[in-house]
Amino acid sequence: MAWVFFVGGAVVVVAIALYAVGRMVSQLESERPSAVYELRAASEWIAARLPDEVTARLSFDELEQILGWHLDWFASVGATSEHGETIAGGDVVREGSVALDDAAVDAVVAKALSAGEAIDALDVVCVLDLQMRYLQEIGAVGEMVEPGATPGTDD
Repeated sequence: MAWVFFVGGAVVVVAIALYAVGRMVSQLESERPSAVYELRAASEWIAARLPDEVTARLSFDELEQILGWHLDWFASVGATSEHGETIAGGDVVREGSVALDDAAVDAVVAKALSAGEAIDALDVVCVLDLQMRYLQEIGAVGEMVEPGATPGTDD
């Protein structure tokens, strides 16, 4: 008679465990994996894809400086936060957090000028374009949205 209680208890424990594991698996399956940005890895990825004309003018340190300024711009306009929340600023469209490319280029070129760096605006455009491609590759940002389109809709 004791073995009936033992078997019944074991069945209940296994059922609860399977339910808990199944629930967690389905919850984790629906979550987006974390994207980790490492400046050195991003710099190497971007440097390998830059046109030869740009790499002839930019040093690796200047490349990393441009990338840092771009990340600073994201933070200043409110497209980033320390805890992964989506927030908005003046150069960001709230729904879907769309960062305006021209504003980023202007901000980075202004930072370069104020720092006394002789960095060509065309080089900045190339670097920032590849930075956005890298951010898409690692899953940190979504796809590009056409100007005038509403984020989150299929136009």
